[in-house]
Amino acid sequence: MKIGVMDSGIGGLNVLAALIKYRCGDGYVYLSDGKNLPYGEKSGEELKQIALRGVRRLVERGANAVVFGCNTLSVAALDFVRKRVVPPVFGLLPRPDLLNGKGLLLCTPTTALYLPNVSPNVCVLTPASLAGLIDKEYPKTALTEEYLSPLLLPYGDCEEVYLGCSHYSFAKSVFKRVLPKAKLLDGAENLAALVSAVLPEKGSKNPSIELLFTGEDQTERYLCILSSLLK
Repeated sequence: MKIGVMDSGIGGLNVLAALIKYRCGDGYVYLSDGKNLPYGEKSGEELKQIALRGVRRLVERGANAVVFGCNTLSVAALDFVRKRVVPPVFGLLPRPDLLNGKGLLLCTPTTALYLPNVSPNVCVLTPASLAGLIDKEYPKTALTEEYLSPLLLPYGDCEEVYLGCSHYSFAKSVFKRVLPKAKLLDGAENLAALVSAVLPEKGSKNPSIELLFTGEDQTERYLCILSSLLK
């Protein structure tokens, strides 16, 4: 079983690492769509066409299933793509329902348009530039912290923070410094568990990895990040 994973940049590496840990496939093809980074400011129609092109490219590379490692792509295009391709397609959908206490949900502006009903005790924050900043700077965090800290300070009493963009998981150290009492949640593990449960066969402990880029080839950087996530 070969699984394709798609994101605009490094964010989906969190999802890829979770899929590998759950042994979902024998091989993975990761499409980093840097040409269209960031997804979070694009319209739903743009994202549908981007997603369809990406899935078709992954299928051409042998993917038997595809996973969107991006919340924005998932909420805007998952149903659209599922009706137009044969392989199963899974999405990283935001889960504000997982926030039980006084919570904060961070997501892109486009993802916010598709959110289900959010509890009155949950605030929604849409830091438009954050995903692109993280993608460019990581593993450094100085600029990310400079941008994010003032936005988070009013939410110092939050008990839980849901990171509704896979890029945001790479800023966990910043969240922990600014909101030290808050529990951080994201959907990567839940998505990997779902994929593992649905796909018929258990994958390899040492799967093959193929990286594709629509923008600058960053193979060495991506492999280094993925290796750190798998430790």
